[in-house]
Amino acid sequence: MFNIDFVTVQNYENILPETLSKQVKAFLPPSGSFDTPCLQRYLKVLRDFEIEDPHTNMTLANRLRIAFQDMKAETICNRFPNADLALKRRLRCVAEYLIRSGEFDKVKDEDGNLIKKRGVLGKLVVIYQPLPKMVAILRKQGFLKND
Repeated sequence: MFNIDFVTVQNYENILPETLSKQVKAFLPPSGSFDTPCLQRYLKVLRDFEIEDPHTNMTLANRLRIAFQDMKAETICNRFPNADLALKRRLRCVAEYLIRSGEFDKVKDEDGNLIKKRGVLGKLVVIYQPLPKMVAILRKQGFLKND
């Protein structure tokens, strides 16, 4: 475990776990624009996604993982039809986190363009495809039994 308040753009590689260090590297100079306060805010957002949601006693990441455990591509709107707009926004942010960690991907056509479909409110929304690593995480946490 590490203290986010001690992480800087200069020392992140020495403090963060290797996988997280690789995720944030793209946001740091010279290719990215994060300074130390931005990096720390980003890390706090990631940490908060893995903290329990007070309404379900489950992290938002795990709620999303469980909703997609059938491994079928779908939109967040269809997996969470009763969620309010704020929760759907948070779930989309968590989905981006899961994409960077290799558990999800966005469905794309053969040219690499996103494939979208109409959501509940009539807007075009992204379709998410769970990847095998997501199931491994659910098994590791005891949400799924080993086959």
